[in-house]
Amino acid sequence: MSGIHAVVTSYVRDQLERILMTEVPVGDPARPGVVKLGPLQGSPDPDEARISLEIYENDPDQEISGSAIGRVTEPWDDQVEEIEIGGVVTWKRMFTVKARCLLERSQEDLAAAREIASTVRSRIEKGLLSMRFNGLSAEEGEYVSRGAVSDRIRCAMVQLGGPPDAYDYQIKVRFEILTTTKG
Repeated sequence: MSGIHAVVTSYVRDQLERILMTEVPVGDPARPGVVKLGPLQGSPDPDEARISLEIYENDPDQEISGSAIGRVTEPWDDQVEEIEIGGVVTWKRMFTVKARCLLERSQEDLAAAREIASTVRSRIEKGLLSMRFNGLSAEEGEYVSRGAVSDRIRCAMVQLGGPPDAYDYQIKVRFEILTTTKG
């Protein structure tokens, strides 16, 4: 049995893989090597996938207790939006796409590295906004009632590594959708 989180994360992974890998020429410097559910955990190696994307439900950088860590300033968890007569519940569900551009071996200069990371970020943002979530539903009767919208997307890009020729960018794009359970 698949819950709505599994349905949505698998859909986002498949769509981002299509948008950022399948539809982008192999020689494009901003083309990821992998789009994966959850953390890479060493597979594939950064030499094989110098640009990688990870898809998560909620925010993996937030403590489970609800207190934020890092630069997250507000709780980032699922919340009930409204309850309708008859037992129908609409949830605001949170998801995160994390990307890493580890440009260590390819040795781009700062301008080229920044352009690659910005391109990856832009493609993720535009990809999420172009996805059609209607029709996605879980076996227990919960379905997506509204997909990602631009005013609810939160993005950050940080340069962690630097010269000489070893730039490392991390990107985080958080978004929400609405799901509704049948009453």
